[in-house]
Amino acid sequence: MSDTRQAAADTALRTGRCPYHVTGRAQADPCMDYLHLRDDEPVRWDEDLGVWLVTGFREVTELLRNPSLSAAWPEQGRTRLHTPVEGRSGDGSRTSELVRKWFMFNDDPAHADARKIVAPLFSAERLAAARTFVEGLVDELLAPERDVLDVMDDLAVPLSSRVICHILGLPEDIAPRLAVWAPDIAALLVADYLPEVVTRGYQALHEVTAAVDEALRGEVPEDSGLWLLREAHRRGEIGLQDVWATASLLIYAGFETTSTFIGKAVRATLHAGAGTDFLTAGPAAVVEELLRFDTSVQQVARFAAAPVDVAGKRIAAGDLVLIMLGAANRDPDVFDGPDHLRPGREIRRHLTFGFGAHYCLGAGLARLEAEVALRGLGERWDVIEEAAAPVTRSHYGLTVMEHLKIRGGTRNGA
Repeated sequence: MSDTRQAAADTALRTGRCPYHVTGRAQADPCMDYLHLRDDEPVRWDEDLGVWLVTGFREVTELLRNPSLSAAWPEQGRTRLHTPVEGRSGDGSRTSELVRKWFMFNDDPAHADARKIVAPLFSAERLAAARTFVEGLVDELLAPERDVLDVMDDLAVPLSSRVICHILGLPEDIAPRLAVWAPDIAALLVADYLPEVVTRGYQALHEVTAAVDEALRGEVPEDSGLWLLREAHRRGEIGLQDVWATASLLIYAGFETTSTFIGKAVRATLHAGAGTDFLTAGPAAVVEELLRFDTSVQQVARFAAAPVDVAGKRIAAGDLVLIMLGAANRDPDVFDGPDHLRPGREIRRHLTFGFGAHYCLGAGLARLEAEVALRGLGERWDVIEEAAAPVTRSHYGLTVMEHLKIRGGTRNGA
């Protein structure tokens, strides 16, 4: 590790400063877009957006399990950026009809019914069986001799895309297209007030459903995701649009959040000066601390179907609520030294995968992929360091990590 990086890590441990901060480096601290929200009340009204912001761990937990807050915010939840203008529908609907059918954006019983169909994909038994596939894939991706490895291009992106295609029963040649579709679908979830975002997002979803249709016309592996959906459709339990909706949700979420997290996890480890010992010592606990430290999904939205009282504030029926998972995971009232990355931290619970009925269905698969990928890096090299500063780009308000190039070696420099 360079003297500059070591000094930054030492400073972080002494002062609690986020270890991403390196004196003299122009790169912005990726934590700071949400950590400043902790300085205000844990529940507050944002006048600019016309929404509630919730940042406290206890308050977030309470609201995620409150039945008066609906997950179906795309139907009615709007910020002031979404005020109808001439030529645009004023019915209040957000994103697209297909996305509004995603079970994560529905309440029970519709949510539970749709989730139940694909839940077998993520059972303990299926995940145990998937481990061999994931381990073999990580070995394959890390096998080529390289002076420099791009964590995103060479590991995180191909790993997550090929794993979710395997789970769903999609042909492997679909996998490279996921990285093209995901940013435009992600933008549609947050910036659908921009016409170009709607155009690009709809096109990505159209291409996803076309790929699903083509796969369904061929041989679908028994017990795969597409097989489960096709069987439910044949039994008359769901319609064709429901097949497209659930398949597109699993394709998007199964790829985007996991690949992003693997990149963030390696970046956090490097910037904290934790080293490869951190990646190989108790990998399950390490993954939990990394998930807490810098989650892929910084916020989720809810729509108040009825008035809700929390932390001395009243959220009125009809209000939109942004629940800030990333800030809650750094709540100093719950986590000692929350801005430190600590390998041995005992975490009773974090909020990276949500809480309650909408707890992430694919959490176990994401943990598995991250654990195997990080352990693979740690076992390949004794020492890893950045070969270049991380490359990110803004995509309609979202930060996309494009490249994270690292260099590895042995402790004695051999």
